[in-house]
Amino acid sequence: MMLRIVFMLSFLFLASITKANDVVELTFEEFQIIIEFQDTNQVNEFDSIPTRQVKLKRGKAILFTVFTGFLGGHRIYFGTHHRTPIIYSITFGGLGILPIIDLIHIIFTKDLARYEHKSQIIMWGK
Repeated sequence: MMLRIVFMLSFLFLASITKANDVVELTFEEFQIIIEFQDTNQVNEFDSIPTRQVKLKRGKAILFTVFTGFLGGHRIYFGTHHRTPIIYSITFGGLGILPIIDLIHIIFTKDLARYEHKSQIIMWGK
């Protein structure tokens, strides 16, 4: 069964690669429209740095939550009060419930700054 799943996934992956490499013929007008669109929407290399840092911070927080969530490792990363990881460790993250909810909040919250340096045990609480 597992071999079938691996085979299907590899087949789908290879099929998607071949579709992505198909040659597309453009007329001169279509080519000019694309060039003009790219020229007007050029992004300065410094404009993308904050976005990259936020994605990196979110990625690190997700990894800390997955691997050390039951010990409160992600809360240490966010700079929480020292008692929070102790309580997470004693209760194993509220029997695994708190890290799962924290993970959902980390993934779907736009601004992670609101979780930094919180002294509350439950980071999503008001």
